[in-house]
Amino acid sequence: MKNKREITIRVTEQEFAMLESHCQAVGRTKTDILREFIRSLGSKTTDTSKDNAGI
Repeated sequence: MKNKREITIRVTEQEFAMLESHCQAVGRTKTDILREFIRSLGSKTTDTSKDNAGI
């Protein structure tokens, strides 16, 4: 198993409620949703670096 790191974030009550509501709607945990979002950043970073390659 890979080493795991822990992240603590501060969010507003509204942001927390939005996340919690979304998780309940899709039947997934907050951790699962946030991990998926973080993983999606990798592909966005790659896409951005390709766009900036011609600069």
